[in-house]
Amino acid sequence: MKIGVVMRPNSDAAVAAVEQLTALAAQHGMQVGSVEERGSGVALEPERMADCDVVIAIGGDGTVLEAVRYGVPNDLPVLGVNVGRVGFLAEAELDDLPVVVEVIAGRSWSEMSRMTLTSRIEGGGSGVGLNDIVVEKINSQQLVSLELHIDGERFLTYRADGLVFATPTGSTAYNLSAGGPIVDPLIDTTIVTPVAPYSMFARALCLPPTSKIVCTVTLDRPAGVSADGVIVGTLDPGNSVTIERGPDRARFITLAKRSYLQTVKAKLKLYEGLDGASF
Repeated sequence: MKIGVVMRPNSDAAVAAVEQLTALAAQHGMQVGSVEERGSGVALEPERMADCDVVIAIGGDGTVLEAVRYGVPNDLPVLGVNVGRVGFLAEAELDDLPVVVEVIAGRSWSEMSRMTLTSRIEGGGSGVGLNDIVVEKINSQQLVSLELHIDGERFLTYRADGLVFATPTGSTAYNLSAGGPIVDPLIDTTIVTPVAPYSMFARALCLPPTSKIVCTVTLDRPAGVSADGVIVGTLDPGNSVTIERGPDRARFITLAKRSYLQTVKAKLKLYEGLDGASF
């Protein structure tokens, strides 16, 4: 059994966690892949990740997203250990490392698979997002005009800072800050949420996961396209990006510590007073 590691860069807590993980794994006869510095963090060498059985991300949500970029193409399950601030995607905390190692050593974990989204720019690049695909303005002082076609039918043209196309996993990320709904990741849907729209219609849409969405830039202002925060490319006026459910799902190891609703309450720090009011 071999564990691949993706670690948050420049974090003493993450370094200590990897050292603890390595020692615990050795007690069970398992290997932890050596880590090396890379441009976007610290991780096992990409060409060697395919030899692993699981991927552990030690950091925040960004580190988990980085781990998923290894896990999906290699069909590997991912488990996040939180040393960040919120850690919505993390299944475990640092104190859980002994349990994590025991579960992996015994191959006794449960899994949840989560949908992804793909983006393909007409005549350009492509990207895969576990959280979201975002089309947004490049010039901070100007709105962009984005026309949507859904399954071949024209819907609306948005004048806005941008549009967030989110998965249920990403519903608690940029989508949430833009006013979109929180959706349980057991549900497959594509959420379309405008960012600061200059329009009377500012509501999010939840579409079937089979929907094919074409987003076209109109007028004279370009827009940028990103997948989980990684730049995919630029849409010039008249150019389009197609957004669809990804062919591959992300696999996540679950420890069944708490329900999704409990996670939402804990991560968003939702509390109830004696009168039952939330704050």
